[in-house]
Amino acid sequence: MKRYDYIIAGSGLAGLSLAYHINQSILRNKSILIIDKEAKAKNDRTWCFWEKGSDHPFDPIVFRSWNQVYFYGARGFAKTLDLGDYTYKWIRGIDFYDFVLTDLRTNPNITFLTATIERIRDTANGGFVITDQGQYMADYVFDSVTPLKLDKPERHNMLQHFKGWEITTPQAAFDPGCPIMMDYRVEQNGVGVRFGYVLPIDSHRALVEYTLFSDKLLPPAEYDAELHTYIRDYLRIEDFSIEHEEFGVIPMTDEPADTKDLKYVVRIGTSGGYVKASTGYAFSRTQRFTQQLVGQLLTVGAPVRPKKSLRQFFKGLMDSTLLNVLLYNRYPGKTVFTRLYKRNPTPRLLAFLDEDTPFMDDLRIMSTVPLGAFTRGMIHALVKRI
Repeated sequence: MKRYDYIIAGSGLAGLSLAYHINQSILRNKSILIIDKEAKAKNDRTWCFWEKGSDHPFDPIVFRSWNQVYFYGARGFAKTLDLGDYTYKWIRGIDFYDFVLTDLRTNPNITFLTATIERIRDTANGGFVITDQGQYMADYVFDSVTPLKLDKPERHNMLQHFKGWEITTPQAAFDPGCPIMMDYRVEQNGVGVRFGYVLPIDSHRALVEYTLFSDKLLPPAEYDAELHTYIRDYLRIEDFSIEHEEFGVIPMTDEPADTKDLKYVVRIGTSGGYVKASTGYAFSRTQRFTQQLVGQLLTVGAPVRPKKSLRQFFKGLMDSTLLNVLLYNRYPGKTVFTRLYKRNPTPRLLAFLDEDTPFMDDLRIMSTVPLGAFTRGMIHALVKRI
């Protein structure tokens, strides 16, 4: 049985980000095995996120970026939002895969294995991975493939699911200088909230997405029907060609990763709860958490389990409260988000969503939501955990 210093189970966003940050440090001398069931050779997803400053590791592959975004909310509210010190960035999946894999393949200490992972175990001698191609041991296994159970009645579970079309139009139809970040003009049905967004490539080409935060998926044909309606009725485009499409599902949950009995297996990515429960945003959080993990390996030689703090409890409770409000239809979701973007400076709100605000700013932002609905949601979220 081959033994490695590290095994990275899964080569999605979290696994490849961790491998990349390891490879930028002196840990690149460690023996590393990266296992995935398939090669990353497709443009299968899109990541959008906001960042401050410059000189970030993935800036070379940012496909498009903007300093302002457009927002369509409830009751006719529409506004161009100035992002202040933030830049809204778009990275395509295939560009990320190519960039990271090109970097990793220069390191002879990194081995890639295409195999199906059947089981990951924590043993007294290290992390143990069983695949259909063999069995492997490591000092630490970084696991991004074991799914969360999403079955705890005291927790809140929703899905962010979306379908997008990259379309071209014969006439100029898009503003390349300003994407539509959220468009709540679309019809709202059922649990949760629905919105469109538009990422322009140029005046004739854009990625148009239809997104839902809800408790269940739609029939496949319904995504297509809603995209057609959004493009025709709200973007006012009748003539277009579909060049590429994507579909994705991201869990939005306040269920913590079950890691209390694990010593040599470390959950990362969605498996480790890296996705922000109330928004589904993952890219920036993944970079932050994987860089922290590499820092721990460098300084103490082992992952450090996060300590629970009052601050973390409060942030988690805010996520649970929003999920509760949406799941139980306590207040129209599009009105909640409209109030947040209408009544708060956009940079402050983005910092809040990044969990990078002081406590007083947290209170200022929470004072702009429907207090009755959110108070009921918070009480219910706390009662469910008792």
